[in-house]
Amino acid sequence: MQRPEHSPSQDKVLKQAKDLIRREIKYCRHLRAMISRELEAIVLNGDMDELSGILEQKDDIISQLQLLADGWRDILTESGLDSNAQNTDGFGMRLLEIFPDDEELPALIEESREIAGSIIKAEDDAISEIEKYSAGLRSQMVSRANAKNAAASYAKMGGGYFY
Repeated sequence: MQRPEHSPSQDKVLKQAKDLIRREIKYCRHLRAMISRELEAIVLNGDMDELSGILEQKDDIISQLQLLADGWRDILTESGLDSNAQNTDGFGMRLLEIFPDDEELPALIEESREIAGSIIKAEDDAISEIEKYSAGLRSQMVSRANAKNAAASYAKMGGGYFY
């Protein structure tokens, strides 16, 4: 099927949109890998220092994704596309309507959606594991505090009954 001719401004919008989607996918893949590392730090290693470092790295990636979101808004404004499309999904659907014959665009949009869904599920799992780990730590701390209090009470009573 031959691609219909578009104006230079439409071609520019399509090129910018594809670039943003590719960058979004790249950052999302990196974020997904960080979430996997986060789960390893919690579940396998119980390493809060490692977890803290991973969370900082995730913040950097999330900042990059926010910049991409700003890029979407810029394209929306510049192109005059539906300004009600506040997210990638809405903008992606609008792009598919405008460029129905573009062969690459549907796959890029689908990949972006899939990885976003994967991130949401993985992040929910990570939060659940952090909550479980935190509850376990709280329980250990309470148990230790109780043991310490019992030892202190025992010492106050003279330390023993059999002298």
